[in-house]
Formats: sequence, structure tokens, C-alpha cells
Amino acid sequence: MADFLLEIGTEEIPDWMIEPALENLRTNFQATFGEFGGSALVTEATPRRLMLLARDLSEKAQDSQTVIPGPYVSAGARAAEGFARKHGTIVEALGRMQDPKGERFVFHQLTQGRPLSGMLSEKLPEIISGIHFPKTMYWAGKGSMRFIRPIRWIVALADDQVIPFEIAGVKSGNTTRGHRILGSKEPLPVTIENYEHVLRDNYVIVHASERKRVIEASLGPEVQRDDDLLRTLVYLTEFPTAVDGSFDPSYLELPREILSTVMRHHQRYFSVQYPDGSLAPEFVAITNTDGDPDGLIRQGNERVLRARFSDAQFFWNNDLQVNLA
Repeated sequence: MADFLLEIGTEEIPDWMIEPALENLRTNFQATFGEFGGSALVTEATPRRLMLLARDLSEKAQDSQTVIPGPYVSAGARAAEGFARKHGTIVEALGRMQDPKGERFVFHQLTQGRPLSGMLSEKLPEIISGIHFPKTMYWAGKGSMRFIRPIRWIVALADDQVIPFEIAGVKSGNTTRGHRILGSKEPLPVTIENYEHVLRDNYVIVHASERKRVIEASLGPEVQRDDDLLRTLVYLTEFPTAVDGSFDPSYLELPREILSTVMRHHQRYFSVQYPDGSLAPEFVAITNTDGDPDGLIRQGNERVLRARFSDAQFFWNNDLQVNLA
């Protein structure tokens, strides 16, 4: 039995395209390698990587036998001899079968199952290029493979042996990359067993469910729940960290819908509310960092939000001057 790890390293993929891409990757792999069995198939992703892990694959596909029908027995010896010769055997080794027209010769062709490693090398480029995205581009010139973002690295390991292939000018190997800012700037050698550990040491949480738990744990009870925003932030970050912020209470004079839209849709911040349900002059931003010790991220978020609210206030006040009668 063999375990197999595939990681496709890219530039940042749009968050809303990631889950469909993972499902597509899983489906493509199962359709191609279903005959190799396996006890588990896991797909995960961050903004910069699509990952697939298959456990306990057979190292060789099962042999298969195909029945090839030949001439009817009534056609005579010469027809049978020609059929046998065509398939590299003798008449005495042919089988026979009955159909509505009579008895005929058949040849049982045995096809040896292909080894897993060879199939992986051949089929992985097709599986990767077959991942569907709503929008794709040529990244290495027209006529090259289209993909959602440039491919920067590929990890392909079967029991820690590199599965060699090349796609979009990138050769497969055994090195991944950590967090773009916080992780090592050098390629990181990995095995199947230490893959997650190496990435965690380089500020990448591989599992989306764990990133979701980290974000949820950082949100207090006063934070307004928003499952769609949570899902978006899970796939915008590799190492999510919450940063609290505030804004001038005078902006609370604007309709709540305007404030919430600016925070949620434009800035991807969580709103904060008082126990009575009214909006508080605070927000929570989820950043792809390990903290904000100097408060610079908080200050930047507050400055951007202040400008957004100021624009919204300007247009709102202008709209109030318009007489609808």
C-alpha cells in the first residue's frame, strides 16, 4: 500500500473559487485512480495551495481480462487459425462461447495492471489541468496551459518518493513554501508525515476547519455572526489572527445597513453590537499575520474604515437633500 500527497502551489486564488476547485480535484482523482482503492481521500486548501492526500492506494492496479469474440466455429479451421495467429496464440488455447447465432471462438486477453507510480506521472498533469475555474488565463504565453493563477511549485510524493512530471513549466518535487511573509523564504523539504508540521512551523494552517476554529475562538460573544464572511476569511488567510478596532461614534448616526455593508462587504470586518442589539463603534478584522504588537495594522484598518464611512456619510447626506416628491 502507498500514500500519496499532491500540493499545487500557486499565487493567491480567489476565495470563492477554492471549494469548487477542491471538489473538482477530488472528482478528477477518484475517476482516474479509483481502481487503486484507498482508505481515505482528503482535500484541503489555503489561498496559495490546493492539497490532496490519498491513503493506502494499491501500488499496482488489478489485472483485467477482456473477452474478444472471434469467428464462429462453423466458419472453419482457417478462420480460427487466423484469429488465433492475430492474437499470438494457437487454436487449442482459444475459448468458446455461445451466442444466439451459434458457437464462436473467443480470446481471453489479459491486461497487466499498471503500477501506481507510472500512472501518477502520466495522469497528474491531466488532473491538474482539468481543474475547472470560472476564469482562467495563459500565464506562460498563449498556447500554454490555462489556470486560475500561475503555478509556482508542485509537491508530488508517493511514500515520500517524488513522482516526476512537469506542468506549466514547473517540475514536481518534494519542497513546499511557507507563509509568504512569516515563513521561511527558502523551499521547505517535506515528507508525507511531516508535511503539516513543517507548514505549521512556517505559519501555514493547512486545514480549513482549523482556521475556522481559530477565527471563531477569537470572536467574542458581542461580535455579530456572519457565516458567509467567516467562510470567506477562512480562504483568505493561512494564519488568521484577529485585530480589534474602533471608529468615531458619530458615524453611528448613519443607518446600520450602510455601516454593516461597508464593514462586511468592502472591508471584510465583523461588526460588534451591544447587548441590546444596537451597533457598537467597534469592529474585528481578521488578518493573515501572527499579531499586531505595535498596533500598526489596527491603525491602518481604522484609517481605511474612517475614509469609507466619510464617503458614505457624504453620499447619504446628499441623498437626503433630494426631494422625492
